[in-house]
Amino acid sequence: MKKQKEKDFCPIFLKPKNMTEIDLRKKKYTLLGLNQKIERKIKKLFSKLKEKKLTISTFESCTGGCLVNELTNIPGASEFVKGGIVGYWTEIKIKFGISKKIIEKHSVYSEEVALSMAKKAREKFKTEIGIGITGTLSRKDPQYPEKQVGVIFIGISILKNNLTLKILLSEKKRNLAKKIIVDQILDILLLNL
Repeated sequence: MKKQKEKDFCPIFLKPKNMTEIDLRKKKYTLLGLNQKIERKIKKLFSKLKEKKLTISTFESCTGGCLVNELTNIPGASEFVKGGIVGYWTEIKIKFGISKKIIEKHSVYSEEVALSMAKKAREKFKTEIGIGITGTLSRKDPQYPEKQVGVIFIGISILKNNLTLKILLSEKKRNLAKKIIVDQILDILLLNL
């Protein structure tokens, strides 16, 4: 199977220094509805990955591996999903290659760290697509008390193209919040592959 060449790949979302904000604070979700949507979207994603001969990896923090778990729940995932890192603590992020300087300058909850995580996932797993996720779901982090709860940063790196997203959530149920984040990432990937 021949891999997608960088010059053949030009997603529409990827512009230099482009961060998109998605405000979901007033939207209502149900776990059942999200589970069904996520499964359908992953099947569509796998079809696109197969067509374009792309593989994917993740580096997750606040989602605790939810994205890679959802991806690997679908039969045939091993064709496209090479792996994922869950780095919940700042020290773990640093151990897996996230720059301490970037964390100190922007905080662990930032678009810069999310994008760095996405790029590290691609590098570690040798994939064409890397996803990085960091943020605060349901409580203030004592290390960063100034950071707002419910602000999630997503980094997406596809070949040499990068995007960062900022998702605003009000959902306090952690399992539901994680699924909402996964659903949004799948929407962005499907839109741009």
